Amino acid sequence: MQLKRLNDVLMLDIGDGLCVPFFEEWVEQLRALPYEEFGDFMRDTIYPALSDKERNLWHKATISNRDLQNAIQAF
Repeated sequence: MQLKRLNDVLMLDIGDGLCVPFFEEWVEQLRALPYEEFGDFMRDTIYPALSDKERNLWHKATISNRDLQNAIQAF
């Protein structure tokens, strides 16, 4: 999993050609959060902003907080 910029949109590449759009402000906020608060931020901020299709992709990919943290740090 990695964050990458495609056509001026930040995308979370979850593999197998599947991507979920990600707001740059989420990346900045996640960078400032300790790992223990990632789950709350995802539940309260990111997940509600996703479309039904994006939520399904998110669930199918079983994204872990640790994987997301690594993608954020690598970006």
